[in-house]
Amino acid sequence: MTPVDIAHHVREAVLEVTWDDGSVTRLSAAQLRGWCPCATCQGHSPGLRFHEPPPGVTIAELHEVGAYALGIRFSDGHDNGIYTWPHLRWIAAYGQT
Repeated sequence: MTPVDIAHHVREAVLEVTWDDGSVTRLSAAQLRGWCPCATCQGHSPGLRFHEPPPGVTIAELHEVGAYALGIRFSDGHDNGIYTWPHLRWIAAYGQT
């Protein structure tokens, strides 16, 4: 599945993704930061782990990575994760904090 629209709601600190199947995903900055997929956060072992984000973390910047992912820089300066479309869907389905 691929997004057809991505909206950053700054006041709510939420990323809203509308997918090509018509579903809409709302992900908080805290969820995204906590489920960062980068090796610094996740290490090199199998499985994903949630890491408690700093209080009040927000999304400072978004940029597209090719046609397959988003790069996100957070208010704490962290920007190592590449959030693929499948990873964003996974967070929406299983990554509740």
